[in-house]
Amino acid sequence: MLEELYSVICDSYKAMNRDFETPLSEITEETNLKDLDMDSVSFVVIMMNIEDKMNVRLNMDGSSAFRTVGDVLRAIEQAKKK
Repeated sequence: MLEELYSVICDSYKAMNRDFETPLSEITEETNLKDLDMDSVSFVVIMMNIEDKMNVRLNMDGSSAFRTVGDVLRAIEQAKKK
C-alpha cells in the first residue's frame, strides 16, 4: 500500500506544479509528513486525492493525528474496513 500512497503523493505534487523529489526507497512508515515538504495546503490536497484514488473516506476531523506516513496508511486501512 506504501507504493500506492507514494504514487498519489507524486501525482498530487505534480497537480500543484511542485516537484516531489523524495524517492520511495527513503520513505518508511516512520517518515514525518513535514519531511516530505507537506504543508497544510498540500496535506489537504493529498488527502482528498487519497480518498478519490483509493476509494476511501478518511476522517479529517483529527487531521492533527496524521504526523507520519504510517498514520496515513493506518487511516486508509481503517477506512477500507468500513
